Amino acid sequence: MFVPETKYAQCGRINLAYQLLGDGPEYLILIPGWVTNVEETWNIPQLSAWLRYLASISTLVIFDKRGTGLSDTVNENDLPDIEQRAYDLQIVMSTIGIQRANFIGLSEGGPLAIHLAAYHPEKVNKLILIGSFSKWTKSGDYLYGLSKELHDKIKHAIFRDWGGPVGLNLMAPSAKDDPIAQDQWSKFLRRSASPNTAKVFYEMNTKIDVRDCLDKIMAPTLIMHRKGDALIACSHSEYLHENIPHSQLLVHEGKDHFPWFSTKRKEIVAMHTFLNDGKAINNPKLDILNVEDIFALYAIRDYLQNNFQREISIKDISRNFGINDYKIKVGFKVLFNSPLIRYLTDVRLRNACRLLMDPKETISSISEQVGYKYSNNFSVAFKRKYKITPLQYRVNNS
Repeated sequence: MFVPETKYAQCGRINLAYQLLGDGPEYLILIPGWVTNVEETWNIPQLSAWLRYLASISTLVIFDKRGTGLSDTVNENDLPDIEQRAYDLQIVMSTIGIQRANFIGLSEGGPLAIHLAAYHPEKVNKLILIGSFSKWTKSGDYLYGLSKELHDKIKHAIFRDWGGPVGLNLMAPSAKDDPIAQDQWSKFLRRSASPNTAKVFYEMNTKIDVRDCLDKIMAPTLIMHRKGDALIACSHSEYLHENIPHSQLLVHEGKDHFPWFSTKRKEIVAMHTFLNDGKAINNPKLDILNVEDIFALYAIRDYLQNNFQREISIKDISRNFGINDYKIKVGFKVLFNSPLIRYLTDVRLRNACRLLMDPKETISSISEQVGYKYSNNFSVAFKRKYKITPLQYRVNNS
């Protein structure tokens, strides 16, 4: 199994570990929660599979925040605040050469993603928040968090039980009794942080409050949460949705906090469609499709955009992309809000409009260049869409 090379970005005297995987057209940066180790990540099969899926649709960036994993340690009396962590992340981006990216803020990584989107909007294209929050501790003006007393109890348990599968019962209840999962999680934690670092970072997370950032977010935002999340209540995401402009909230069944346990096809489809088009599709008509079908339909859309001048039929598309014509007809219409043939026609006519701006091009030549054998058919299709003939369009726009 291929494991990405660990590289380092330097922020002052602190070295920040990161890895790159995939070669997709856009960067996707995963901001993790609590403590991590980028190399130990690949020894948890469910997490490894989830990350490889993300890398199949993007160029994925994972990293260890300062003080965790393979990044340099920090003085517990000088812990990084959210401003420092945002600066660190921008250093990682600059080192790689990333100007702008999509982000996933997972759990405690969500507030950092929120802060970045609010105060550095030029860096954020699209934002996904999974099992996250804007504030984790309950207060008089925020009733969704855990009480200070309960947080103190959890901190005590972390310090007492470190070395074992601490918190697995909350983060992945479906795997809490699996000895293999217990062993993998225990090793991951031990190699991500010392007991004291884990405790002080947990305490630092309880003080997070980014509620004042929420109404500043302009990036398209998808919020996902499991209804029975055993670690962070779904009400946190409902609050995020109410306060982040134009955000989309998807709540799915399940108790696992980690999205790579009990992963649902609808969650994968939602992320995929959101990262592609800025809106997650959650339509029961897509239940006939598996994840590979979704990939195929996006590949078909790209093919239409780049090969519109060719003779194209659904039968040929079905054969070339390995997906049956019924799935193409239903899935394409749901995903792209248009039947395939109409979509192809629209692509051809948009390109025709561009070519009509050149007076040297004849109507017959343009017809052929955009995939019509007969110029009469082209003219009929053009007039049906734009209510004027190609020649009238040229005159009106000359």
